[in-house]
Amino acid sequence: MKISLSFQQVGSGTNGKQTGIPPARELLQNRYTHAAKAMAGLLLLCTLLLLQQVAAAQDSATIYTTQVLSPSHDSVRTQAIGRLAALRIPATFPLLMAINDKKLYLLDHKAVTIDAKPTGEGTYRLYTLYPDNKLLTNSSGQPLLLPLSALQTVDIPRGDRLQLADIAPLLNLFSNDAQKRILAYSQLKNTGDTATLRILQAALAKESNADALRTGKDVLYAARLYSAGNATNAKAYIDSIGDNWSDNAPVLLRNYAKNNAFDKEVASYAAAKAVSLEKRYDQLQRVQNFFSGLSLGSILILIALGLSIVYGLAGIINMAHGEFLMIGAYTTYCTQLLFTNVLGIPQTDLFFLAALPISFVVAGAMGLVLERLVIRHLYAKPLESLLATWGVSLILIQTARLLFGDLTAVKTPQLLSGGWQVSPHLTLPYNRIFIIVLTLLMVLFTYLMLYRSRLGLQIRAVTQNRQMSACLGIETRRVAAITFFIGSGLAGLAGCAITLIGNVVPDMGQTYIVDSFLVVVTGGVGKLAGTIFSGLGIGFFTKISESFFQAVYGKVFILVFIMLFMQYKPKGLFPDKGRIAED
Repeated sequence: MKISLSFQQVGSGTNGKQTGIPPARELLQNRYTHAAKAMAGLLLLCTLLLLQQVAAAQDSATIYTTQVLSPSHDSVRTQAIGRLAALRIPATFPLLMAINDKKLYLLDHKAVTIDAKPTGEGTYRLYTLYPDNKLLTNSSGQPLLLPLSALQTVDIPRGDRLQLADIAPLLNLFSNDAQKRILAYSQLKNTGDTATLRILQAALAKESNADALRTGKDVLYAARLYSAGNATNAKAYIDSIGDNWSDNAPVLLRNYAKNNAFDKEVASYAAAKAVSLEKRYDQLQRVQNFFSGLSLGSILILIALGLSIVYGLAGIINMAHGEFLMIGAYTTYCTQLLFTNVLGIPQTDLFFLAALPISFVVAGAMGLVLERLVIRHLYAKPLESLLATWGVSLILIQTARLLFGDLTAVKTPQLLSGGWQVSPHLTLPYNRIFIIVLTLLMVLFTYLMLYRSRLGLQIRAVTQNRQMSACLGIETRRVAAITFFIGSGLAGLAGCAITLIGNVVPDMGQTYIVDSFLVVVTGGVGKLAGTIFSGLGIGFFTKISESFFQAVYGKVFILVFIMLFMQYKPKGLFPDKGRIAED
């Protein structure tokens, strides 16, 4: 009782307030508080010291950069480049890369570099190097374009550039070329160096290209995975690799599961993730094959539309139909030259929009001339028309070769460059989407012309019975001429579209003429629905067969299949019925 009273008197007063020495629990709390304050102070001190070192390094980098650009002596520049290479400060890498590539220039006393390739006018886009690495723009916000004559070249001796050999793979991480950055990221696989990983993280923080960012993250996550200290962290990095899903992810995970896994559970987890990624890839490949088949089928339909109408109307086997496609392609090329060299509008997509109707009209006019001079004498004479139009096709091919040479190309409009990235492994090119949309519009145009216009009624009448149509007052020669104009114009429009996916060569029409006839014959002569179904069918079967066989064997498989099909249905998918079929 006395001890208790004494403790109460010493520990607390009558009102419960502390007096004298505090209890043991409060002593511990005070010690923890003082320790936390000490730790916070120590952490703040370390942070300040680190920031001071970083600032000092940046100041040193600025000094050394100035010595590289404006040295008082060659030895000063040599020493400055060596110190910059040793410091490995990411902000200086664009400058060092320009030195290594011999593309260091001065513009208004500022260090700049240029693109790998010039523009069409011999000018280059410019980039600043230090302390910021960005594209230079003019007052209107467009990229600044200058010739090399407007820049002051900074010559760095070969001996000084050799000091950068050890860090050369790291320099390309900050290149302006995305492909170089992707290659540089790939060269850092399985790296465990802390300094290298720090530089890699700095490069990824500035990365703007999706493919390069995916490749770089794959390397970073792999390095973290191989150095993971427990199963939880290892699984987290495996999930990160799966979410990033680069091309190399399944192989990386399988190798890790086989050789370097933290334990059996982690190995099984990595292997299961690799299988999951491969299944997703197979599903996307099916979607890609479907889109490729749809794209190829659209091209075949666009080419065969005009051939189907002409073949059904006149019974002419027009072997020169592919050359009207070639005429449309070269018309597009000439339109590009018109905008570039005559009108002085080099960087515009308007030339392609103008080329669409122009190619239709030019190819249609050439078809009209051919009909007036040759074809009208050969109606209902398949063999003679085949030989005559084959000769015309040879003349047109050689004429194009004399005028334009063996190979030309049309610049893809900026609006149609690139593609719609549905997922990391599924990209639908804009140019092929445009061809599909254009084919839909041309099919709609052909349908409205044939089935919703007076001209279409006359075309169908002449197709079914030329003599009876003439007796009813239809000018069959005029109808045939207009039909040839429209059919040839559609081929020219197809040629304009094909410039988006290939080069322009004199014999490009020969590539598509056989497939066009296969579409027409398989679908049914003069049948719009047959052309659509057979074009899509041949396109899909071609892409499916190519996924199992080589392209040549896939083509053979398609031909054999069509031969067997024609034995079963010799008049195509949509044959004529009733008295028309009897005729």
